[in-house]
Amino acid sequence: MSLFDPKDNQLFVDRIQSLKPETQRQWGKMDVAQMMAHCIQPMKIAFRETNPKRGWFGFFLGKMIKNKYITQGKDFEKNLPTDPTFIQSDPRDFAEQQSLLLAYVQRWVSEGPAAITTGLHPLFGKMTPEEWDKLTSKHLDHHLRQFGA
Repeated sequence: MSLFDPKDNQLFVDRIQSLKPETQRQWGKMDVAQMMAHCIQPMKIAFRETNPKRGWFGFFLGKMIKNKYITQGKDFEKNLPTDPTFIQSDPRDFAEQQSLLLAYVQRWVSEGPAAITTGLHPLFGKMTPEEWDKLTSKHLDHHLRQFGA
């Protein structure tokens, strides 16, 4: 699955559009708007629009995820947190977060690999556009599955 592929990208768009504000997560406390806000972060980083600081735990967890799930091509486990700050504590507006996430997903396919940074990432180190694509599509798929989408 690749966000650069228009067919796969459209599947993600359809899944995001199927979410409703009242959708319940299958485990944990994150609500659907918080999930979308969280999933936007790696997309923003890929386009170099934000560069969050991470402590040693975030760096360690990031290296583990890159090695296990990107380098080896495995699927994300159902309950694996993909970020040490994966619970967004502040309330989010559902419609705003949904439109932002859709805009980033559509931007991903329209701008293509050339728009994705190959610079250093605070968790994963240097990543190619293809690695970014794997990470982001797996991450987004992982969270959408948690919400039954």
